[in-house]
Amino acid sequence: MSLQELNIRLKDYFIELGFQYVELPLVHDSDIFYETSGEEIRSQMYSFIDGSGKEKCLRPDMTIPTCQSFIKSDDKINEANLCYSGPVFRSTNGINDASIELNQSGVEIIFTEKKLKTIYEKDIYALKTAVKILEKLNINEYQIKIGSLNIFNSFISYLDLPNRWKQRIVRHFFRRTYFDSLLNRLGQGVGYDILKKDEIINEKLGLNANSSGNLADLINSNSNSGSGSRTVEEIVKRFQEKSENIVSESNGKQIVNLIKNFLGLNASLDTFPNILREFVSDQKLDFFKKEIDGIEEFKNAVSSEMDISKIDFNNDFGHSIEFYDGVMFEIYDQSGNLKLITGGRYDKLLNILGSRNNLSAIGFATNNNNLSKII
Repeated sequence: MSLQELNIRLKDYFIELGFQYVELPLVHDSDIFYETSGEEIRSQMYSFIDGSGKEKCLRPDMTIPTCQSFIKSDDKINEANLCYSGPVFRSTNGINDASIELNQSGVEIIFTEKKLKTIYEKDIYALKTAVKILEKLNINEYQIKIGSLNIFNSFISYLDLPNRWKQRIVRHFFRRTYFDSLLNRLGQGVGYDILKKDEIINEKLGLNANSSGNLADLINSNSNSGSGSRTVEEIVKRFQEKSENIVSESNGKQIVNLIKNFLGLNASLDTFPNILREFVSDQKLDFFKKEIDGIEEFKNAVSSEMDISKIDFNNDFGHSIEFYDGVMFEIYDQSGNLKLITGGRYDKLLNILGSRNNLSAIGFATNNNNLSKII
């Protein structure tokens, strides 16, 4: 089966299931992808400058254009089952600036949580639909990996860290290299205690920290302090922030080890709630009961609708697409080498794109280039 034939076949499958097909333009403004997509997509976008001087790109993804199409259609509509099928384009970044055409078919399920029968209703529906598509292609052997940003974000919120560090770690979860560098910095201790603060004032600013008077007065009285482009007020404010948000090196290492051990949890969905309980007990953590109960509820909800023997839950999962903010999943072939489907929950994206309604959404896309290798 050619890629074009597979695109059409999957489009027809989705329409049979009740999804409305959306025809999407090939060219889009680049800025919205820079603002919302993952580092991998941003680095591979095939961008160019149009005649007006505005940066454009060949679509690198279908979710954002589909959501934009939905928002423009009618702002009174608060739910839709949409589908698409066709090529997306990624730059080869260095090989003659050529583009690579990838083929995707997928769905976007937009809804309001008020109408849900259960909290996981749409997540399970998306998973079941993805599996149904594979089975229609006679692919019955596969592996499903699931993760949840809600679990990770909740875990970070409980840690004994300054709020700005909690926000930073959560915000940069998708930027894997930078995320790891943040953990390395945290492990070395952050903020200034009195001794470190005085040392910096003495050595870096060339001032006598033991002199009477506050820091602003000391800087103003010494023209050689070398404040550069920053104002005295900015320097003082920065010192205050650093000295009010102290994590010692020993505490930083403990917290980093805790985060890494948490991210290392990976097991079948059936056993994962107990794995999480054991971790909380072993680490003597007096929190996370609500989140464990939520995972247990999710497991029970999924198992009541589909076979969970092929599903693994991994805490260190989902570093690819930044607009996901809840359950994420990937489906691989039996070998675990070919990624066939990628999907996830993105409740904030529609508002970012301009929706005036409080809507939730979940979707997935097939990798038709990989599917064509095994059907």
